[in-house]
Amino acid sequence: MESGASAQVGSGATGDGGPVPDPAPYVAGDPGGHARPVRGRRTVEWRTTAVDGRRVRYGVVGAGRPALFLHGWGLRPNAYARAIEAMAAAGCRVVAPCLPGFGGTQELHPDERTFPGYGAWVGRFCDAVGLDELALVAGHSMGGGVSTAFVHHRPDRVGSLLLANAIGGPTWALFPNEVRTMVQRPFWDWGRHFGKDLLQSPRDLRMLPTLLEDFIPNLFRNPLGMVRTGEFIRRADLVAEVAEIAARGIPVTVAWSDRDGLVPRSAFDDLRHAAGVEGVVVEGSHAWLIAEPAVFGELAISALVDGRAAGGPSGGVAIPLG
Repeated sequence: MESGASAQVGSGATGDGGPVPDPAPYVAGDPGGHARPVRGRRTVEWRTTAVDGRRVRYGVVGAGRPALFLHGWGLRPNAYARAIEAMAAAGCRVVAPCLPGFGGTQELHPDERTFPGYGAWVGRFCDAVGLDELALVAGHSMGGGVSTAFVHHRPDRVGSLLLANAIGGPTWALFPNEVRTMVQRPFWDWGRHFGKDLLQSPRDLRMLPTLLEDFIPNLFRNPLGMVRTGEFIRRADLVAEVAEIAARGIPVTVAWSDRDGLVPRSAFDDLRHAAGVEGVVVEGSHAWLIAEPAVFGELAISALVDGRAAGGPSGGVAIPLG
């Protein structure tokens, strides 16, 4: 199954919880959480629910089979509004929660601040909003790791998994006589690539206001929580979980961008090898799907088609790896 190559894709291309109905058209990112209708266009509607007795804000957009999108570290779903809308245009109703520790959602208990803990929380969120089966679960960066943990925890609920520049590959760098892991990566190197990632091109610079609109409120609201979350991210190794998900017959799409310095190529290779797929390489920086939502929408279409072919939730046939 593994050819050792990667496909290349160009860059051009407030309720109270309960079952999630098809939303009416709304404008995404309305400050105050009050949605404004717009004719002829489906955009994100922001709602609230309760998980473990605590308020959670989430977005809903689209119509069709239910799907889930999980955001990256330091952000909220707001920054991904156009990408989420593109995902919904693939023919699904997308739900996107603010994960614990971000967007006003309270942090998890210290014992639960792990990828399995976050994955279990996502299951409880889905219960709160009435999502029993999901045609597609997609996650970016940290959200990719959480998506992996959730699908591994509840494979019966998911038809397909889409990982975009996902956390979970443990390899930081390969040297002639040494393999260095993410745990060995110094904090200054993360920070160096974070800044470089945002300044590589004029297109990336246009994303900066959107990213800072999410990152700064999260930083001021819960700086220690962001640090605590970042620490367990450094220790992530979800290779075995991805391999088991694929072995269960759940299609896994692993995508990565060619200028990503935060999640290195070696970590992408870890995950695509575990999934037994070639992987998809797009043009862009770590947050490429914010800059190029249409490309992300194309990946969502492909992942949905793969999920239908495999039989959807509870369907599929186990496939051997290696």
